[in-house]
Amino acid sequence: MQSNQEKLVAHILDQLDLNPAAIPAETYDTLISDRPQLVDIDDMISYIKRIGTDLDAIDKTVELVEKIEDETSILIHKLKFISATDRPKVLVLDQIQPLEINRSAYLQEAIKIAGGIPVTTENEADKIIVIGQGEQTFIQIPQLLNSAASASSKAIELDQVFIMTNKQFAQIPGYNYLRELESLAEILQPKYFVYGHEGNDWLQFQLS
Repeated sequence: MQSNQEKLVAHILDQLDLNPAAIPAETYDTLISDRPQLVDIDDMISYIKRIGTDLDAIDKTVELVEKIEDETSILIHKLKFISATDRPKVLVLDQIQPLEINRSAYLQEAIKIAGGIPVTTENEADKIIVIGQGEQTFIQIPQLLNSAASASSKAIELDQVFIMTNKQFAQIPGYNYLRELESLAEILQPKYFVYGHEGNDWLQFQLS
């Protein structure tokens, strides 16, 4: 089974149109042994550039970096003048029973870019996002009503509970960076963003 680092490297190589089999074993092993701390877009860009430089794939690297920068800039620009009061407070759960709150620095940064404010307490949440673990997640979501803290939140009151249907969502920082940003933006700022990921990558759960 591939490690998360192997999956990340393979994905970046694919985006750079590079065949892992053509890379010298020593170089590939170095890429796999690296453990980058990817939190924000600058981290992503630096890491991709480092791989591109090591593998002498400068032109493809420039194209990929420009794509990431351009699409992220569109998000940031559209939300530039949205005040804090119009940015929902967002709680992300890795699981419901027992309750496990996601505290990933990577995901918190992505939420900020996508127009939200990350929180780690249930009663603060304007929106609750659950990273789905299959059918069990849908069965367990009504249990949020049994938690006084969750039940008192605006997220529950206003039916703002969402499920990320891909259980790997944000589990490998940088792997699906743009798509994860887009999905978050659709959920957090639906007036401004529609990328077509609803129904494929995420669903809204109606509690009432």
